Amino acid sequence: MDFVDDLAAAPPRPRSVALGTFDGVHAGHQLVIGVAVEAARKRHLTSTVVTFDRHPLAIVDPTHQPRLLTPLAVKRELVAALGVDELVVLRFDAALAAIEPAEFCRRVLAEGLQAKVVAVGENFTFGVRGEGTAASLAACGRRLGFEAIVVPLLTSHGRPISSSRIRRLLHDGRLPEVRAILGRPPRLAGVVVHGDKRGRTLGFPTANIEAHTGMIFPGRGVYAAAAELHGRWYRAAVNVGHNPTFLHRGDETAFVRIEAYLLDFEGDAYGADMVVDFVTKLRDEETFPGPDALVVRMHDDIARTAALDDPAYDELGL
Repeated sequence: MDFVDDLAAAPPRPRSVALGTFDGVHAGHQLVIGVAVEAARKRHLTSTVVTFDRHPLAIVDPTHQPRLLTPLAVKRELVAALGVDELVVLRFDAALAAIEPAEFCRRVLAEGLQAKVVAVGENFTFGVRGEGTAASLAACGRRLGFEAIVVPLLTSHGRPISSSRIRRLLHDGRLPEVRAILGRPPRLAGVVVHGDKRGRTLGFPTANIEAHTGMIFPGRGVYAAAAELHGRWYRAAVNVGHNPTFLHRGDETAFVRIEAYLLDFEGDAYGADMVVDFVTKLRDEETFPGPDALVVRMHDDIARTAALDDPAYDELGL
């Protein structure tokens, strides 16, 4: 898949474009992208996904910008897996936020990308104050020579699939619903940093993960997961929480921690990039009377992770 991060550098060629923020690249996004890819195949066009380098609310309304389901690097991998020819990332700045919808259609879609087909979700908006809609995109297309395909919203459990809904479900730890909507386990990316090394003293050395800025992750609890480190995948038992056995939640150091115990891993992980796919929730966060009771519970968490039969592990050969 080609990657373009400067519209002026986009090669001059006719395209079938899927346009959107695509945070999460969930099942609804995949449908929009699939429509563009299929149109490209039928019409001998380049299939292109056009997205932004940040969430638009980071510029339009920073106080309401959401935590991301997928940072750009992860989004790039997920888009590539959908058979797309090209990913174009537009810098979303004040100038782009202020552009009139008709001007966006002309400058970006018609002239910059030579779009012949543009696929969007039915709730997509664009241009200054979000004044551009799917209907106005279609009107622009008739003037500028591209076909707008408006893709209906997918539903799950009787409700529309959306990135905001996924964030709520993820916060609540409702992984089965999240996985059904995403079509995969939710993913966290970050860097392994030094922690308080308490896990090592308990016999369970854990990797403390500093999540990439602005990423969302599941709510407090213990999860069976898959972790990628140094190019290899491992089963992992991951705790998201405050370490309530050792820290009072009023303590200023009791921020949310993400600690992963990688089964069958030996070596140094400090400073390394790590990816974590949350497979299933094992239990809620608990407070134990002391370290011994915690160790017993950790043994159980690890045993359940080792024994878990799940397609996500099968796909990774775990």
